[in-house]
Amino acid sequence: MTIEKTNSIIGIAMGAMMTIGGAAFADTVHDQSAFDKNAYGCDSVAGSSVQQIADDFRLKQAGEISKIGWTGKYHDSSVPGKKSFEITIFADQKGVPGKVIHVEIVHAASFDTGVTDIGEHKMLSYKALLKQSPTLEAYRTYWLTIRESDPTTKSRWSWSFHKGNIAGGFSYRLGMQQAWSVGNRDMAYALSVSDVK
Repeated sequence: MTIEKTNSIIGIAMGAMMTIGGAAFADTVHDQSAFDKNAYGCDSVAGSSVQQIADDFRLKQAGEISKIGWTGKYHDSSVPGKKSFEITIFADQKGVPGKVIHVEIVHAASFDTGVTDIGEHKMLSYKALLKQSPTLEAYRTYWLTIRESDPTTKSRWSWSFHKGNIAGGFSYRLGMQQAWSVGNRDMAYALSVSDVK
């Protein structure tokens, strides 16, 4: 779980800069945004007894996470307006998420990618700014969770898998107090950094 992930410039509308929902992230330092339309993804919804997915990452330069982009889908294929998402960053603890070092609620609108997954769910892209990210060290392993946390949502939301194979994998648990288990896929997201030290 501590092998550095490499940038994957694969997928739809990928080039020198990552584009999510029409906004270019020129300072993207960790990019595994290409999503797998031939996979189902994993449920990642806030609450005390539902599943939480975490993916490990290392930044190539130190700094505060300024922007985050990710892909997911609702199981009723709706494309709602802005929804609340809970972003959590964990320290690493022997290959699984350890101490929580940051939690922030963001509000993000979904953009229809025009692609459906194998379950015929619309793949949706999101982007958000983090306002209070701590300074993260370069080449140190951290873990990220993205959970749909809007109280008005009645449909399950799933975080999409990354398209390629990256060294590492994800961790998951049912309920906030349960131990983490390990999966062999990676999730679809990208991180931008500002205030580089």
